[in-house]
Amino acid sequence: MRFSIKSNDTGLVYFLTTDVAEVFVAYAQLSYYIGNQMVLIFIYLQVFVFLSTGLYPFERSYFKAVMVITIVG
Repeated sequence: MRFSIKSNDTGLVYFLTTDVAEVFVAYAQLSYYIGNQMVLIFIYLQVFVFLSTGLYPFERSYFKAVMVITIVG
């Protein structure tokens, strides 16, 4: 288990871990997750910009709704 502890005297935040590699793995997993989310949003945006010129207005609004639900959900 990882716990985040804030020290009162120095104001530093550090992980309470049993192994040095645990902290590295936690930061690697966090950066992997954030990177995947950013790439997913970028790809959806590029597909929408590419397809939006050929869509009818009701199809465009439907596509936007599906895109938002996919990103948020």
